[in-house]
Amino acid sequence: MRWTQQQLNQSNAFLNDYAVTLRGTDVSYYVHYWGGETQLLTNHVHKHSFFEICYILDGEGEYEEGANRIPLSPGVVFLSRPHLQHQIKSENGLYILFLAFELLEAESSPAAIDRFHRMAKTHSYWFESTAEQPIPQLWSALISTAIEPCSFLDDHVLSLSRALITSFEAAFNRRKPPQQEKPARPNTSTFVHRAKLYIRDNLSQSLKLSDVADYLHISPRHLSRLFTGELGQTFTNYVRKERVRQAAALLTTTDWSIKRIAEATGFDTVHYFANVFKSETGLPPGEFGKKFRGHQDMFQPPAGIAAGE
Repeated sequence: MRWTQQQLNQSNAFLNDYAVTLRGTDVSYYVHYWGGETQLLTNHVHKHSFFEICYILDGEGEYEEGANRIPLSPGVVFLSRPHLQHQIKSENGLYILFLAFELLEAESSPAAIDRFHRMAKTHSYWFESTAEQPIPQLWSALISTAIEPCSFLDDHVLSLSRALITSFEAAFNRRKPPQQEKPARPNTSTFVHRAKLYIRDNLSQSLKLSDVADYLHISPRHLSRLFTGELGQTFTNYVRKERVRQAAALLTTTDWSIKRIAEATGFDTVHYFANVFKSETGLPPGEFGKKFRGHQDMFQPPAGIAAGE
């Protein structure tokens, strides 16, 4: 399996438009993004509220998740579990395929929900594969099909996509822990979507424009233009509003202190948090929480946080 960056971009742009909601009989998925890089260098520490699977085709590096470190080399498949900070390190670059998804629980059976909940907590989150095993073959077939669409496209692409994700569940849940021309560009909406997910899941961090741009492998200037063009607002303004939006959800659905909420949403001080929050909502944080507490129809707790926690 070897494709140019242009071919990967073409394939993933197609999949990000076409293979998003994957419905099956017992299990259904929502894919946040399909991606691939021929030379991925060290990225920033971050986390997701969903599953992300990565497959290394070439290069050397290291995956860090808290105190755990695993070596990355050709054939390694690894799982970034929800809500855990992690980082990929590589000095010379990794040829890597990746996708991010979550289970559509409302459209999945209780057995499927249970298995994916177990996968989210598994300690067997990486393994070495061979080209003859199902995951490399399915991923290869999917990319090739996306580059050169065939007959019966709906059946072919959606079936391969579902089979690939389902094969991850089977692999991680049963595995024992191991011993230690103008190049095509991805769809701009995909960049913005991935940036929004990154921001949402890493609000406690500083979230500089350059950091998010590095994560997406685009220039800060390009990312800034995308936010202005796609969302009609600056990157800084979007991050500010997203911090306030999540703070509002925490104020009304949890028993957290204002200090804890300020820290969780990336504000340096309680005073600064209170000023920004009031300027955006018209109410101080404490008054807002009292007025809207319990309005589950208006506010939902952020992913990974139970109401009333």
